[in-house]
Amino acid sequence: MKKNFPVLLFSGLLLSACASGTATQSSTAKSSQKTATVKTTKKTSGYYGKYESEDSDESSTDAVKVDLSENTQEAEGVSVKDQTVTITKGGTYLLTGELAGQVIVKAAKTEKVHLILNGVTIENKSGPAIDIEQAEKVTMTLQKDSLNTLTDGTDYSLADNATEPDAALYSKEDLSLNGSGKLVVTGNYSNGIRSKDDLVISSGEYEVTAKNNALKGKDSVSIKSGTFTLKTTEGDAVQSDNTASGKGTLAIDGGTFTITSGRDGIQAATDLLIQNAKITIKTADGAATADPDKNESYKGLKAGNSIQVSSGTVAVDSADDAVHSDQDVIISGGTFTLSSGDDGIHADQNLTIKNGKITIEKSYEGLEASVIDYQGGTTRLTASDDGVNAGGGSDTDQSSGKFGADSFGGGPGGGDQADSSKQVKLSGGILVVDAEGDGLDSNGNIEMSDGVVVVNGPTRGGNGALDYNGTFTLTGGTLAAAGTTDMAQNVSDTSTQTAVKITFDQQQAKDTLISLKNESGDTVISFAAAKAFQSLVLSTPALKSGNYTLTSGGTNSGTDESGVYLAGKASGDTTLGTLKISSTVANLTQSGEASSGQGTPGGAGGPGGK
Repeated sequence: MKKNFPVLLFSGLLLSACASGTATQSSTAKSSQKTATVKTTKKTSGYYGKYESEDSDESSTDAVKVDLSENTQEAEGVSVKDQTVTITKGGTYLLTGELAGQVIVKAAKTEKVHLILNGVTIENKSGPAIDIEQAEKVTMTLQKDSLNTLTDGTDYSLADNATEPDAALYSKEDLSLNGSGKLVVTGNYSNGIRSKDDLVISSGEYEVTAKNNALKGKDSVSIKSGTFTLKTTEGDAVQSDNTASGKGTLAIDGGTFTITSGRDGIQAATDLLIQNAKITIKTADGAATADPDKNESYKGLKAGNSIQVSSGTVAVDSADDAVHSDQDVIISGGTFTLSSGDDGIHADQNLTIKNGKITIEKSYEGLEASVIDYQGGTTRLTASDDGVNAGGGSDTDQSSGKFGADSFGGGPGGGDQADSSKQVKLSGGILVVDAEGDGLDSNGNIEMSDGVVVVNGPTRGGNGALDYNGTFTLTGGTLAAAGTTDMAQNVSDTSTQTAVKITFDQQQAKDTLISLKNESGDTVISFAAAKAFQSLVLSTPALKSGNYTLTSGGTNSGTDESGVYLAGKASGDTTLGTLKISSTVANLTQSGEASSGQGTPGGAGGPGGK
C-alpha cells in the first residue's frame, strides 16, 4: 500500500437518502417460571428485524465521487486535511482508491449520508478506518463485484479516559450496510464493525476479524441476508448489549454465517430471533475445550430474555452451553446440530420445542430448564449426565474443571422434596435420549400425553432412566425407558395409560430385542435398547390389562423408530415369562412376579426418586 495518498474529489449532485416506514418489533414477554405458556415475538412483514426501504438502497446516481488515491481537492460536502477525509453534509458519496488515513462522517444531526464503497482500501494505524461521528443515519453500500478493506491499528490516539471510538468501522449513529460486493474488516484494536445505535445489514459479503466483537449494534442488530465469516479472539462474533427496555434485540432473518469466536457466538442482551439462516459456530476449542476460564462465557447462541428460532440450520460446537437463555427458549422449526462442553439447550425459565430437528451430539446435560414443554419435532441427544432435566443445582461435574452451577429460582427444590415449579411436559414428536445420568429428570412433575419417548439410560448405579420428585402422569403416547435397577422408577398411579416396569434377572446386552405379545400372539411392542440395561419401562396405547408373553431376541418385521417397533411381528425370539398386568401401573420381574416400583424414597407405587 502507498504511504501517502492525496485525494481527488469530483463534484456531483448531492442525493439525499429518504426514509420510509419502519417495521415495528414487539418484544417477547417474560414468562412465569411455573408455567410453560410462552409468548412469542410476532414478525412484521415476514421479518423479525427492523428494516427501512433505504436499507436496501444501492443507487449511486448523482453521487459525489471521491477518489482516495489522487491529488487533494475539496468539494461541497467534503473537506480534506492531511490524510483525513471528512464528509460534512448529507448526500451520496462514491468512494474509490486507497488511503493511509481516515474517512470521517460529520454531517448535521438531521442529515442522512449514503457511502458507496467501490474498491476502497483504508488503513488507519491510530484509529478507525471509517469514523461516523454524526448524522441522522449512514447507509453504506458495497458496490457489485468490489473488494473493500478497512483496517485499524493496535493502539488508538484517544483523549485521556476515553474508550471510544473502538472499531475499524465505527458509528455513533444508526448504521446500515448493503450491496453485493465484499467488505474485509480487521479490528486490531477492539471491535470490527460497531454502531452505538442500530446496526442493520441487508446484503453483502463480510469477512471480519476482530480482537473483541466482530459485529456489534448497541441498541439492536438486524440482519436480512448476506454471507459472514467472523473471527474473534476475546469477544463475541455478533452482539447487541443494551439492556434497556425495547433495546438489545438481535434479529437474523437470513444469511450464511461461519463463526469462530473467542467468547460467545451470537449474543443478545434481550431477545435473539432467528429464521431462514445457515449458522455455524465454534466457541473457544469447542466442546473439547480442555480448561475454559469459568469467569468467561463461551456459549453458541445466548440471550438475556429469550431465544426464538423458527427455521434455518444451526450448528454449534461450544465450550459452554450451545443454546442459552436467562429466561426462555422457543424452537418452532429449524435443524440443529449441537455439541457442548455443558448444556445442549438451556433456559432458566421455559424451554418450548414445537417442531424442528435437533441433534445434540455431545453435552453434559441435553435439555435443561425449569419447565420443559416438548410438543413436537424430532430430538436425539447424548448427555454425560442428565438427558432432560427440569431442576436446579449444579450443572457441571466439578471434577472436570468446567462450568459451575446454573441458578434456578423458586420452589423448595433439592433432595427428595417435590418442586411444583419444575416440570417436563411431553405432548408430541419424537424424543430420543442417551444419558449416563438420569434420562428424564424433574425436581417436580412429568406429564406425557402423546409422542414417542425413548430413553437409553444409565449403565451404572446412582441414576435412573426416569427420575422425578413429584408425579409422572402418563395419559398417551409411547414410552420405552431402559436403565439400571438401582434408581429405577415407573410412572405414577395418577396415570391413565397402562405402563409396565420389567426387572430382568440379569443385565441385558444392548440391541437385545425385547417384545410383549398379547394372548392372541400379536406383538404389542418391541424395543431394542442402544445400551445395556436391566430395567425397562414400556407403555403404548395398545397395552392394556391382561396376560402377555415376554420374549427376548429375534427380529421384528415392522419399522424401527429408534429401537421401538409399534407394528410388525416379532419372530425367532425366546420366551422369558408370562406377565399378568392387572393394574394401570405394573411393576414385575421377567418371570411375572411383583417387584418394587422405585428404587429410592419418593414416588408412587413404592419408594421413589431423588
